[in-house]
Amino acid sequence: MKFILNENQHDRDVELAKLLNLPLEKIQKLPMCTPDSIRISNGDKPENLEDLYHDYEHLNFPAYLRTLMMTSATRRHPALFELLRETKNKICLDFGSGVGTHAIALHENSNIVHLLDVPGKLFDFAKKRLTNIGCEFFIWFNNNMALPEDYYDVVICSDCLEHVQSPIKELKRIHKSMKVGGILHLLVSTMRKPSSGHFDSSIDEWIKYGKKFMIDNFYEIKPTIYQKKEK
Repeated sequence: MKFILNENQHDRDVELAKLLNLPLEKIQKLPMCTPDSIRISNGDKPENLEDLYHDYEHLNFPAYLRTLMMTSATRRHPALFELLRETKNKICLDFGSGVGTHAIALHENSNIVHLLDVPGKLFDFAKKRLTNIGCEFFIWFNNNMALPEDYYDVVICSDCLEHVQSPIKELKRIHKSMKVGGILHLLVSTMRKPSSGHFDSSIDEWIKYGKKFMIDNFYEIKPTIYQKKEK
């Protein structure tokens, strides 16, 4: 099987056409990285983010899937792709699993994969995508339920914490779930795009408290790659 990170756009379009039961020609005409394909809100922050990510009523959902399948395989930090290629036989958490590309890459290297995201159309798509290739996985919903403690060898959290109500609360949950010496890929956007789910209050909290939390609890191995310190 071809390694998912080596696939080209045609490969991804063929997969998406099969998963959505649509003609390939229709998939190839979908816009990518445009307001039509990334606008997930009307600019207001709902009281419950699960409501925002449940139906994606403000966008062209197939175009959103095509955009995410492209960006998750080509437009992430190079250190993330290096980590995905090198991680083997570990217990991994894909925190904010999106369309599941990173989870599939980990599965292809014989890792145990857990997904975490809010319930809704996108999470259903990711689960269908993984099931379609025979990937066994465990799921968590992104709410207050406790993750297993001192459990994960590797956690992927890329462009996710700017989308949640309290990035520091979620980061504490991630930290608690990791083994000492475990590896975290973390990338948090500070670009303010309310229509795409990047809310000011979340970014302000991250800017104020995030750097200190990372310094106190992790060693920086290289840009975006951190190792959990001993307690």
